[in-house]
Amino acid sequence: MEIIEESKYWNKPIETMPQEELQKIQLKKLQYEINYAYHNTRYYKKSFQEAGLTPEDIKTLEDFKKVPMLYKDDLREDRTKTGDPFGGILAVPFGEKIRIINASTGTTGVPSVFAYTTDDWIQGVEQEVRIKWSRGYRPGTRIYSTGFRWHGYVQLAYPGGDALGYQSITETGYPLPNLSQKHVIALKYFKPDVLAAPILTLYSIVEEAKNIKEDLKQILKTCKIIDTGYGDVVTIAIKKRLEEETGVPPERIYDFGGVADPLWYFGDCPSHLGVHSCDDLFLLDIMDEETHEVLPEGERGEIVISNLFAEATPIFKWGSEDTGYIERDVCDCGRTHSRLHFLGRAAFAANIKGKKVFPSELENILGDIPGFTEYFTVMKYSKGAMDTLRIKMSVNKDKIKSMDAFTAEVKKRIKKNLGADAEITIVESVSELPFVGHKTIKLLDLTKEQK
Repeated sequence: MEIIEESKYWNKPIETMPQEELQKIQLKKLQYEINYAYHNTRYYKKSFQEAGLTPEDIKTLEDFKKVPMLYKDDLREDRTKTGDPFGGILAVPFGEKIRIINASTGTTGVPSVFAYTTDDWIQGVEQEVRIKWSRGYRPGTRIYSTGFRWHGYVQLAYPGGDALGYQSITETGYPLPNLSQKHVIALKYFKPDVLAAPILTLYSIVEEAKNIKEDLKQILKTCKIIDTGYGDVVTIAIKKRLEEETGVPPERIYDFGGVADPLWYFGDCPSHLGVHSCDDLFLLDIMDEETHEVLPEGERGEIVISNLFAEATPIFKWGSEDTGYIERDVCDCGRTHSRLHFLGRAAFAANIKGKKVFPSELENILGDIPGFTEYFTVMKYSKGAMDTLRIKMSVNKDKIKSMDAFTAEVKKRIKKNLGADAEITIVESVSELPFVGHKTIKLLDLTKEQK
């Protein structure tokens, strides 16, 4: 699965195109998409008219800042008022041309609904094949995938595999105990080159292998790549744990994810310098969360996505509610398209001395300390800025020689990187931390309990 230099691009002319040329493509496609949505959807016509805009007003990318933002709550509000499951953004007649109807995961509330036409599906698959090809996927590569059939991305993953010609071994399902055992057994006998699964599923496979006395490192001896993430930030702590449990080194563990509603997906390349987007298919901006002004490259803010090809459900200026920053210099892999660095949901950040600190940042600061795990909770004890970072954490005591030395190192790194003191509470069991569903609550708001 080594990448051959002369064929490391799926679509070299596009993937290595200078940013100036990509921006010309973006403007041309954006103007078409805005005009198309204005004349074919109830929601966009109304929002443009309320803003005093017409499609003809968008002559440059700079003009695009005049276009109203779109959030999930806008579509939910429309759906509640009208009963339209698409919230007014469906641009083709219902029942005609639509190939797939799907829904978002509902991470922040009631799921929103979106659709694909055949053309949407073809364009979406292009993202999949570029990302996979950049990592060394080639015809004949054997991949074991646990993607969920109901997720919008998975509708692209399998046809992407067909286009690339890799061997897809699929055992789809949520990591319930019986499915986890099936995963372990299937991996043992099929010996894949690639294991693709959400972080939770990978952890369930790790634990089930231990339960049934199987050596997972031996099982995955042929595995060259782990594709994971699927909405969770793949931090140093996660890569370290996966390396310890599977034997796959961090440089072969890749981050993958997306935002379902605008059909946007991303992934990192072997350089691991952020996750690549496809700038000829999407326009990405980082905006101030309050003013919605576009921020300079490298500054952190809300990730805003505009689809440049959607026929069924056009979406532009989509507020993802995720925070990150963008880089557009040429990646070490030679690709010229935007690279995103995700920090996490704005609602999950702690205000430490006036700066937002995300759980992913803490994991990357502390992730290589022996005994540290990604199971921790930051306590929000003030509605304003907090001077001290208070953390409860579950640790791997087998890897800690001195608990005092461990906590001292944690405090030292937090002070060095964040300029704040820290109070560390070590819990006896991970079950003592607060959970929502299967995930640790990374930020517990204690101020809601105060009267």
